[in-house]
Amino acid sequence: MAELNQMRRDGTDSAPDWSRREFALHEWMDGPCTYEEYSRGALDLERVNRLTLGYLPARRFLERVFERAGPAPLHVVDVGCGHGDGLRAVYSWAARKNIALRLTGVDINPHAARLAQECDRSAGIPAGGITWITANAFEAELAAPVDVAMSSLFAHHLSDRAIVALLRWNEANARAGWLVNDLRRSERAAWGFKWLTRAIGSCAMVKHDGAVSFRRALTMEEWRERGAQAGVDARVVDVGLGRLSVERIKISG
Repeated sequence: MAELNQMRRDGTDSAPDWSRREFALHEWMDGPCTYEEYSRGALDLERVNRLTLGYLPARRFLERVFERAGPAPLHVVDVGCGHGDGLRAVYSWAARKNIALRLTGVDINPHAARLAQECDRSAGIPAGGITWITANAFEAELAAPVDVAMSSLFAHHLSDRAIVALLRWNEANARAGWLVNDLRRSERAAWGFKWLTRAIGSCAMVKHDGAVSFRRALTMEEWRERGAQAGVDARVVDVGLGRLSVERIKISG
């Protein structure tokens, strides 16, 4: 009953208006929660990401960047990295391909780095294999210049103004290129997510936040508008399964 009352306060049980972004809706993971609650939600969401091929857009983007950049090691920074499942996927891919990378994940949530380090140990990633920083990414002190900036399923947590700031930060700081991989606002995709999380028995936080996330997400046209506001010339690509990518490679082919 408490969860139902919370959903009513959040507006997630009302009929959505898919024609507009509803950023004011609240996601539980963004609010105060215990480390145990955060961990359960984050690990459950990682399972959804694996089932829906959520790491594929970043891998394909990085492949194109590395084809142009050559063998020199690149510094990849994940903005809003959460508990680091996206960077661990990049780490594993690069290890299989024998590609040298420097990986840094930045997230403002104080629980994120702790869980990321625990997951690194479980995955057999050596200490220091990935650097985790708890900070506002726009203000973080990074140990090396950024070659590639990426963010995954993060942008819908930001206001329209902050999204424009993210695009400008990416353009100003990422020397080789940058990628924003996020949800695409879609009623059909939201229903698909709902039935998937029911089928696999996801926790209440993931079910709730997933429903909210799709309503907070932008359409492809809205991303083009934010890019114009930021003054960046980026590709907006529908990557399927209710997701899109906003990307720019700066290195000439």
